[in-house]
Amino acid sequence: SGVNNPKQKQYTDFYKFISNAFDEPKYTIHFRADAPLDLKCLFFIPTFHTEKFGMGRIEPGVNLYSRKVLIESRPQDLLPDWLRFVKGVVDCEDLPLNVSREMLQNNPVLAKIKSGLVKRVLSELSKKADKAPEEYAGFWDNFGAVLKEGLYADGDEHRDTLLSLTRFKSTDGDGLVSLAEYVARMKPGQDAIYYITGENHEAVAA
Repeated sequence: SGVNNPKQKQYTDFYKFISNAFDEPKYTIHFRADAPLDLKCLFFIPTFHTEKFGMGRIEPGVNLYSRKVLIESRPQDLLPDWLRFVKGVVDCEDLPLNVSREMLQNNPVLAKIKSGLVKRVLSELSKKADKAPEEYAGFWDNFGAVLKEGLYADGDEHRDTLLSLTRFKSTDGDGLVSLAEYVARMKPGQDAIYYITGENHEAVAA
């Protein structure tokens, strides 16, 4: 990785091209799957969250292809709304080239694509959180509020994984902790977790 890595530079250039972005991608997710669907995906997670700077709600940023032919530009239902910050491209050879936008909305293959993509993105985020927790904390600071929307938007489907990715401020230290970390250090006899909600840590402290 790094600016001197030619492959990473290609990724960054492509990210800026498809996203009209000026930052560098925080994370790059590049994979191919052949079961149950043949998928080729290149996803990027930005460094900056433009919604935090008052630049309006992020629109879907992933284009859908079939055998390198564009099927739909940034479809609304390819990823859930709580992953709207993800940018990139998906190529699925299991979609017919002549599928219309109306047919696509009711196509069972699209539901399978969506499920597979969400699981893969969350899996990659879990790996990042485990291997580089400080770097992941920067991601969480930017996109945690959006990711948490999935806890109530999608019911139980991804709740366990999303909970494992969620980070919290704690009275025990200045950093972020996961729910599992907090539970592991609970004192003997503690059978409840007490919390305060607020717009930010400073508001709660006040």
